[in-house]
Amino acid sequence: MKYFIIIDMQVDFVTGALKNDAAKAIIPGIVEKARELKQKGYTIVATRDTHQINYLDTQEGKFLPVPHCIEGTEGWQVVADIIPLVDVFVDKPSFGYHDWNLEDVEAIDMCGTCTAICVASNFSILKAAYPEVPITVYPQLCACLSPATHHAAITVMKTQQAIIA
Repeated sequence: MKYFIIIDMQVDFVTGALKNDAAKAIIPGIVEKARELKQKGYTIVATRDTHQINYLDTQEGKFLPVPHCIEGTEGWQVVADIIPLVDVFVDKPSFGYHDWNLEDVEAIDMCGTCTAICVASNFSILKAAYPEVPITVYPQLCACLSPATHHAAITVMKTQQAIIA
């Protein structure tokens, strides 16, 4: 099977608590790519950064004291334009998800936000879990906190054998 994994394109990262205009700008491209790949038989997966009400008491919350993506809230939801294309939602409690159980993996394509945090973390985990599977990352469909951190993350993923499309 082939998978298109959309990382954390949630309301809080686009227009909410951790608003990022760069993340908002990539939504049309992600929708277009998801439609294209779905027609080619890809399974569309969307991750959701998922925190609980006690977020500020967690290690992440102490480093980033901005409550966001609290499970069940509007900010936790994937942006509306992407939802109809998603086949599987994955709720992840941290930057990287450790329980990927993808079946018969032939290829993985990835995009989303934040390039240097959650996209890069999940790329590394997926590459370790599926070392012989080609993983394509679309830089133009990723958003980060700054162009410098975006480019640095893309460079690191390329060094780890990502196919940069």
